Amino acid sequence: LGAHMPTKGDPASALNAARQLGCDIAQIFVKPPIQWTAAPITDATIMAFKNAQVQTKMKMVVAHAGYLVNLASTRPDVLIQSRKAILDEMQRCHLLGIPYLVMHTGAHLGIGEKRGIQRLRESLHWLFDRLPLIHSVSLLLENTAGQGTCLGYTLEQLAEIVEGLPPERVAICLDTCHLFVAGYELRTAESVNELARLIESTVGWERVKLLHANDSLHPLGSRVDRHWHIGKGQIGLEGFRNLLSHPKFSQLPIIIETPEPELHHAENLRQLRMLFEAA
Repeated sequence: LGAHMPTKGDPASALNAARQLGCDIAQIFVKPPIQWTAAPITDATIMAFKNAQVQTKMKMVVAHAGYLVNLASTRPDVLIQSRKAILDEMQRCHLLGIPYLVMHTGAHLGIGEKRGIQRLRESLHWLFDRLPLIHSVSLLLENTAGQGTCLGYTLEQLAEIVEGLPPERVAICLDTCHLFVAGYELRTAESVNELARLIESTVGWERVKLLHANDSLHPLGSRVDRHWHIGKGQIGLEGFRNLLSHPKFSQLPIIIETPEPELHHAENLRQLRMLFEAA
């Protein structure tokens, strides 16, 4: 279990803060999330980060890509900036020894889902053509809430996006809030079992590497992306109990991205640990 942690310009400090919360794993940004570019990572930053990972005994660190990126954009300038930004972030992850970079699947902006998915796949090929085969970082495509023209809100779409691409290059991160507001019921044991079967028949469980555990402020199928505190939203404690007692979901590394981290991360992690222990 772990949390998304602010870096405040110092990735090593995020790991120290995560350890103080009792995290086993952590998620960070490797550059400011609302900037296209950033200064190169220094050797001192790399060394401090790797030392902090050893000292904190953090089992895994993952990164989340910036929010400006849209690999399906209809605007040529945004498309090339997005591609370059992800390439840069993957290289930063490689330098820091971070194995996974979580990325939103992007939005088609009116050209339609089919053409948007085609453009996204073209962008993924563009990226992999520029990375050596020995590159140590995998992209994790995160399912979306389906808000606006966002792609990747169904498991079938995610399966179409990754079809034929090597699993060591591109895999999946599932977000519970996004699943729920996109229309996937999570609040009963039967619905969680059905979701697990659907995951196996679409993207395949071998592609799923990470779970973002977030409750939802908005109801099932609303397509409104607003994370909320564990057990206090529309999914509720029973939904997370069902997820964490399922043999597939319970084996995944789990990251929370709930609001007001300094005030509520500790309580949200405590709730998840209690549910794990009860399961």
